[in-house]
Amino acid sequence: MAEQNSSLLEPGVNIRPVIDQDGVKMLAERLYGICVLELKELNGYDDKNFHIKEDPNVKNPLIMTHCPNGYVLKIMNAMDSQNLAVVEAQNEIMNFLSTRSVTCPKPIRNVFGHMFSTEIINNKQHVVRLLEYVPGELIKDAPKTEALFYQLGEFVANLDGKLQNFNHSGLVSREHMWMLTKVPELDKFKYVIKDQDKLDLAEEVIEEFKYAVVPRLDELEKGVIHGDFNEMNVLVAKKPGGGSSDYRIAGIIDFGDIQYSYYVFEVAIAMTYMMLLTGDPRTGGYVLAGYTVTRRLPDDEYRLLKILVSARLVQSLILGAYAKEQDPNNTYVISTEKANGWELLRKIRKSKPNPEVTDPTDWKTIANEYLTRS
Repeated sequence: MAEQNSSLLEPGVNIRPVIDQDGVKMLAERLYGICVLELKELNGYDDKNFHIKEDPNVKNPLIMTHCPNGYVLKIMNAMDSQNLAVVEAQNEIMNFLSTRSVTCPKPIRNVFGHMFSTEIINNKQHVVRLLEYVPGELIKDAPKTEALFYQLGEFVANLDGKLQNFNHSGLVSREHMWMLTKVPELDKFKYVIKDQDKLDLAEEVIEEFKYAVVPRLDELEKGVIHGDFNEMNVLVAKKPGGGSSDYRIAGIIDFGDIQYSYYVFEVAIAMTYMMLLTGDPRTGGYVLAGYTVTRRLPDDEYRLLKILVSARLVQSLILGAYAKEQDPNNTYVISTEKANGWELLRKIRKSKPNPEVTDPTDWKTIANEYLTRS
């Protein structure tokens, strides 16, 4: 079995926390003085997340301002728990954005006055922290309209604009398998794909990323990005007085993948997950339209979008299959596969120009067409 001394995930290492609900309740009481009334496990990839509501009949003087919607107790995976500078950056970025009109979770100090602590759980070190629970509907459950995807693109661009003023030393050298720059490292995990046709497709994308993207990285604009605008991390809300399908983007959660990386990666990741929601490659164009209204995307970066989207799909499919092999009970990790990720990947890779119809992966043209008629 691989050792856990690398900053990157290695095959054979299970990094997810192992803890039962009684253990979670004890952590909440010992670290935050919370007497748990309700406890529900939330979806998580490598981390464990629990929505906690405290018993209102038990006075807790340790939390000065009580959150009416409850809290999320986050137990980070054993690998990310080794990099405390990144944990500090995650806490600081949430505080930074919440003071700049972005709805997102905020960390809460524990009994020692700290934003997190390191605890031994099942013989492994895990960072534990408490966040305010942000209520809201997820974009995956909202009506899938062109206007909402356009708004998401705007939201992503605006967030990246705000983050231009955020810096943290913990992010400069961060290494993480979910970074798009780590797509070449997927060679170590691709053994989990047993279907030869799927494996051939994944290898094709990985190889193209190596020769088409990696040599160009120094040319791309960099900054701090969220890194994971997926269907489970974007909050939406109904517009006041709007119809049943009239929603707006309301906020963002889960800052576990923040990184100092490339802005074009941010928009490519957001496009990928919204296309997975609809199964339609054209959806990426609506996200791109909203993004480019706020942030300019250079022509040479437009040309990278197809391989970047393909690479994110392959990354999610391979790492999802690997995580499922490590923890068969965690069905959340194969959400990309369940959303027909392989089918979407084939559509994107095999799309052929038709002079009579706009190519569904010609996202720049689709974006311009949307902006023209809006």
